[in-house]
Amino acid sequence: MKSNNYDNSLACVVADVGGTNTRIALIKDSKIQSHTVKHYANDNFSSFDQLLESYLRAQKIDRCAAACIAIASAINGDSATLTNRDWLIDKNAIKRIAKCDSVILINDFEALALSLNHIPESDTIRLFEGAVTSIDKSQAKKIVLGAGTGFNAAQLSNTAHSTNTQPIPSQHNYFVSCAECGHITLPIENAQELKLRDALALKYTRASIERVLSGRGLLELYQWLCSEHNQTAKYNDAVKIALSACNQDDLMTRQAGKIFCRFFARVAGDLALAYLPYGGVYLSGGVTRGLAPLLQSSEFIQNFTAKGRQTELMKSFNLYLITSDNTALIGCLAALTYAKKTH
Repeated sequence: MKSNNYDNSLACVVADVGGTNTRIALIKDSKIQSHTVKHYANDNFSSFDQLLESYLRAQKIDRCAAACIAIASAINGDSATLTNRDWLIDKNAIKRIAKCDSVILINDFEALALSLNHIPESDTIRLFEGAVTSIDKSQAKKIVLGAGTGFNAAQLSNTAHSTNTQPIPSQHNYFVSCAECGHITLPIENAQELKLRDALALKYTRASIERVLSGRGLLELYQWLCSEHNQTAKYNDAVKIALSACNQDDLMTRQAGKIFCRFFARVAGDLALAYLPYGGVYLSGGVTRGLAPLLQSSEFIQNFTAKGRQTELMKSFNLYLITSDNTALIGCLAALTYAKKTH
């Protein structure tokens, strides 16, 4: 196996490549160099290769020690195509552009999960404080989920959790379970939601979570509500819909925001039941942050905990909103550090 003990005199490059935007930065001395953090709109580039070349040229970087790229796609092998954009991201191309031998490709939610033990407290808002239990929450499982261009979730677990050995974070006793949660069937509970499900299924053959809990999903939900109420849609952009919903200046956007958050809370609660993340449930994603004021309402918490006979159990989980858009870069740094120390 090729060694990952790369040249410490060189910077590493990390990137979080979503369907809409890319966040990218340089790592030096095991720290993200804040002045190198850049955000790019993917529409301005024909490929990730072009974006990476442009970034490194602007940073006057001719050669990197290593690279870790978080991708909004399932990773299987040495290349991957974004789920919501026709971009192929290939290890060999990155090695050629960055002139490095070591390239790690990880799922974007894997990167978010890897960041959970390292996020500054200033980058989170506690939405709900779980009840005190006998479980050591600092060593318990955590999950992160969120809505952006798409929707997904991942779990961070401690490999020593089920043993008598006290886990030591510096020894990297953690692993991530990835998923494709955005393609799970949308959970329906009332007649209005059933009508929405039927409309989505008619258009897309089935109604998945991502058809509502994403940027395009919020737009789709808003347009459907306008059609149902014989209203002319004022907006064709999820950012504007979210802003209007938070400002409560339009009935249709307000309803769209309310229904979106109801589904989001329900799905978050379902995933909490599936994983039992006593270490915390973390909400992330651009659309998620855009609806932050609605997520901080008591109604959101009520929908999160409304699980019938397991309602009291749901009150055991801390619920957080991640406010930073650069969190996956922290996870990429963690992945590079882990790879270097284990090879």
